[in-house]
Amino acid sequence: MKSVLIASPLLLAGCVSNGVQPLRPLEIATAPYNPAITAAPTGSLAYEHGCLLFYGDARTQILAPIWPEGTIFNGTSLIFHKPGRADEPIVLSQEFVLSGQPLTWPTVPGPRASLFQRQCGGTPFAVADVTPAN
Repeated sequence: MKSVLIASPLLLAGCVSNGVQPLRPLEIATAPYNPAITAAPTGSLAYEHGCLLFYGDARTQILAPIWPEGTIFNGTSLIFHKPGRADEPIVLSQEFVLSGQPLTWPTVPGPRASLFQRQCGGTPFAVADVTPAN
């Protein structure tokens, strides 16, 4: 019993020292705004397992959106920030067009990109614009 009590703090210290940490609650991936648009899938957002993901209409395409800096997520809606334009709310499960360009995880800027890759997966997608799917 004593060995378990002594070993437990050492095991926990090992977890902290290796740099692996979960995403903060309601954390979303952000990067400087990139206006390039090469794809515009239609679908909706879902918050699952601590990740805000975009599911294409056929539910076969799963994107990990990389939002422009200034975009915030409150748990039920996302406030999309595009420089020079009024912020736009998007509610979870609301269908909309997500315009931007697919990325690869190594090209996603920022030190926390690897955390999003590990926890969320999906194809990273630099978001340039959002519009209703009418």
